[in-house]
Amino acid sequence: MMAYEQTANFQPRTATYRVKFAGRNISTVVTNEASVIVTWVRRISSMYAGKPMVVGLDVEWKPHELSWMSNKSATLQLCIDEECLIIQLFYVDRIPDELKNFLMDANFNFVGIEVGDDVGKLRDEYGLNCRKIADIREAAKVRWPGRFYRPGLKDLAWEVAGLYMVKPMHVVKSNWQERCLRVEQVEYVCIDAYASYKIGHILFIQNKCLTLGRVLLAVFFQIFV
Repeated sequence: MMAYEQTANFQPRTATYRVKFAGRNISTVVTNEASVIVTWVRRISSMYAGKPMVVGLDVEWKPHELSWMSNKSATLQLCIDEECLIIQLFYVDRIPDELKNFLMDANFNFVGIEVGDDVGKLRDEYGLNCRKIADIREAAKVRWPGRFYRPGLKDLAWEVAGLYMVKPMHVVKSNWQERCLRVEQVEYVCIDAYASYKIGHILFIQNKCLTLGRVLLAVFFQIFV
């Protein structure tokens, strides 16, 4: 079930939403203002300082008339827990250093399907790079050998995280260069980034915690039993 609430705080260059998905309320900021990007990045960096985390990362661009060609990236989506930032790269007044530093922070592992390709576009088009990235499709194939061949995000979301997603083609193929994104576009990219985050959290954070727990339990029994 997907729904949204748009707050009363609406400005021509920044809009805030609360996207409801899978029982969660994802606080979502859509902006092309560097100052808003800086505020979001600083808050997230402060909240998770010293705590290794995954961040869902995705990029959208307007479909090209020629299927083998790609237009310039129009939006960058970042999601951690229930916080999502959608940056309208096409209209941003400047790329702040705080965003560059955030993407290069070793504390954050940026995850998604074929995330290396997305980061490559960001690097070539906007000079943005990530220090740590992980492809959740490849990680899932390693974690569960033989279970997946070439799963999409929708498949992984259901199989790994129990999240049911819909991907309407009229939204997937829509114009991501629009200055004012439609509600259905905001929902779509927010949920995509959130799903990548949830899958990455299960694969890289939750799994490590379970492994550590088993190790500590084994040590306990060796010492006290």
